Amino acid sequence: MARVFELAQHLAGTNLFSLMFAALIFDIPRYTLSLISLALLLILTRPGHGHAPPGDASISVILPAFNGAAGLDSSIASLRRQTLPPLEIIVVDDGSTDATRAIGERARARGEVDMIICHGTRCGRSAAVNAAARFARGDLLLTADSDTTFDPTTLSRMAAVFRDPHVAAASCNIDVANERETLTTGLQSVEYLMSLSAGRSFLDMIEAIACCSGACSMYRREVFMQQGGLDVGPGEDLEFTLRLRRLGHAVRFVPDAWATTAVPDNPVSLLRQRARWDRDALRVRFLMYGEFSLLHPHERLPDTLQRLDFIVLDLIPTLIFPFYLIYIVSVLGESAIIFLGAVYILMLVISLFNVALAFALFNNSAGFFGFSVSLIFPLYQGIVMKCARFVTYSAEILFASSRHDDYVPLRVRRALLSDRN
Repeated sequence: MARVFELAQHLAGTNLFSLMFAALIFDIPRYTLSLISLALLLILTRPGHGHAPPGDASISVILPAFNGAAGLDSSIASLRRQTLPPLEIIVVDDGSTDATRAIGERARARGEVDMIICHGTRCGRSAAVNAAARFARGDLLLTADSDTTFDPTTLSRMAAVFRDPHVAAASCNIDVANERETLTTGLQSVEYLMSLSAGRSFLDMIEAIACCSGACSMYRREVFMQQGGLDVGPGEDLEFTLRLRRLGHAVRFVPDAWATTAVPDNPVSLLRQRARWDRDALRVRFLMYGEFSLLHPHERLPDTLQRLDFIVLDLIPTLIFPFYLIYIVSVLGESAIIFLGAVYILMLVISLFNVALAFALFNNSAGFFGFSVSLIFPLYQGIVMKCARFVTYSAEILFASSRHDDYVPLRVRRALLSDRN
């Protein structure tokens, strides 16, 4: 340990900012502040603290589905068990080649679904949601993936925040349905707990929510229609949330409203999913909304905070990461392994503290599997996924790789581009 301190002092003497970057680059402080703030808030508000009055607005549920037969029945069943029943459920079969349409039709015959919209060929998630929104009658629109299931009070708790007339959108907490299936799903379960449950709860406190998750989001229908619905995508959930923020609307996260969804169960599928998410984040934030610009004269403080959360705590550490490692090796030589090992041990200790606090705050039971996964979570979050993001960000910056994303069907993309030209 003395050798580690000597190395740290030597590195600090060479470049003081290097040690500061170590904490930033390896995500050491990212969730600690938010978790401690949430814990203090809970302690201070516990006397007389309770849930907000349940919402009672009418809700139209939109379930866009492309080959979503596996989870559609369960999703519909969970919606029918809500304490605030939806006014209607609209299923959009977006050109599926499986039994999605047949399952939807059977649910409609049982009176569980009110409308089925069928696209002959796939048009994309945004087109599916926008088509259904034209027929929706509810005050609020709930859009969700076809494999998402809901706790009985989810719709009521989400609708409650819309009592504030400034709120135009809200998202809920998300649990991982298949968390114990593989190591990959277990790591994502811890990640969701940290980034969604803890991270967004803190961002909601400072009114800095930047994205309503596509897996489950609620919108004020009047505002949704006035703004023309979702952009064609990809990244339509992020784009629409930022659009609403620019227009001065409030966006909320409801931590006690829970939905459950399945996540990729193998590393290849996970990396493909995250590559799309990361490409979308760069394209939407910087190309469409110019968030990297220093001058935003009419920007509110919460909008500044949500920008800085991405730029300072995500983008910059990711892009610097490999160059920082090269620098450490060049300065410390063979001792770099000892120094980086000590940094990882520090990451592990802080991460275990963060995960334990998050489990306690959100009433999750970790168990042996959850504890085991937590031991390698710093490796997953601070190194593996950061390397993956570096590759994705670099490809988007250098080659605009999102232009070749097949998330939006090619013919739809061509039609839109020709209209714009």
